[in-house]
Amino acid sequence: MSCIRIVGGRKLEGEVMLQGSKNAVLPILAASVLCNGKVVIKRCPNISDVRELLQALDSAGIKSSLRDGELEVDTVNATPIFFGPEYAGKTRGGVLLLGAFLGRFGEAGMAYPGGCVIGARPIDLHCKVFRMMQAKLKESEEGVTVKGKLKGGKIKLPYPSVGATENGILAAVCAEGVSVISGAATEPEVTELCRFLRKAGAKIRGIGTSVLEITGGSRLHGVEYTLTGDRIVAGTYLGATAMTGGEILLRGTEGVCMKGIFDSFSAAGLSVSRNRDCIRLHAPGKILPIKELKTAPYPGFPTDMQSQMTAILSLAEGESKIYETVFESRFGVVPELKKMGADVQNEGRCIRIRGGNRLHGETVYATDLRTGAALVSAALAAEGESIVYGDEYIDRGYEDICKTFRLLGADISETDEK
Repeated sequence: MSCIRIVGGRKLEGEVMLQGSKNAVLPILAASVLCNGKVVIKRCPNISDVRELLQALDSAGIKSSLRDGELEVDTVNATPIFFGPEYAGKTRGGVLLLGAFLGRFGEAGMAYPGGCVIGARPIDLHCKVFRMMQAKLKESEEGVTVKGKLKGGKIKLPYPSVGATENGILAAVCAEGVSVISGAATEPEVTELCRFLRKAGAKIRGIGTSVLEITGGSRLHGVEYTLTGDRIVAGTYLGATAMTGGEILLRGTEGVCMKGIFDSFSAAGLSVSRNRDCIRLHAPGKILPIKELKTAPYPGFPTDMQSQMTAILSLAEGESKIYETVFESRFGVVPELKKMGADVQNEGRCIRIRGGNRLHGETVYATDLRTGAALVSAALAAEGESIVYGDEYIDRGYEDICKTFRLLGADISETDEK
């Protein structure tokens, strides 16, 4: 079984280039199904979530090539299929193929999606969106199938679900008439999907707001698009640097929306400076506790940074509380940080952190992507050697995390341990 070996205690120092956004490339990949012509996505991260989605698309006749950060996609021979659990069960991004294939072919089918175990994450809202556009759905133990000629209309989301918003956009682009999605998620990745589609010929108004107006029926063409950097990866590397008392210059950050993340960093005493294309962080003299921090949809503090922030605040002098309001089971980091000496408790949906303890090396296990990133960060700041299992989860969203941290001076490597 592979794992990551880390000898902590070294300050992270240096500069690295930020990878392209995971949460933007997955819906854009799904959107490429709607394009007539070659799609080129630049700055595409070589992560397992992307590779898994490309395998699913390949099974539907869609060819692709990823080399040196440039992904080419050819959908000319695409055909609708039922995406079984061997595809849907591996990455949450696969659920977006429902909206894309329904839009292009009038039919789509998929086993229930997988990914990290951080909560129920039902697809009820996705199904509700399709029904609002007059599609017919059939749900069974095997999964969901959806068929029909889509028609535009008023789509009101009771919660700003990112995935349901993206599926609604993908379907509405191909629907007959005008669709108005209200209560839409405003995350930067949703905005980026809209910009990609508009560049390909879609008619979308209200980009970046909670009300999107989409005029369907436009014939989309091939397009070349460059992804912005990954804001969660940026937050992870900046936070890890602060935990080790170091300094980092993060390049390739132009257009990266750090709202919510920077607000929490400021509250914890982490000062960052940025210009057009880079972010610099000098570690503070001490990390400050945060009395109360709640995860929330954008522009609030992102749930994808909750595990990393828990690790950061474990080093603060004083008590902090983080409330997880998005996923009901996203607390995998708590028992593992305890093993490393952190004083953390999970109380319902609240994580209570009594900071100030020194962390020590330990063997720990990641059960999801962001827990894995948080445990690597904690191990870098800890005294002694740590072994982090579950690196396959980390590979879902971080492009060679070991190489990046080695560039910053860390003693870290992938290895095989029995």
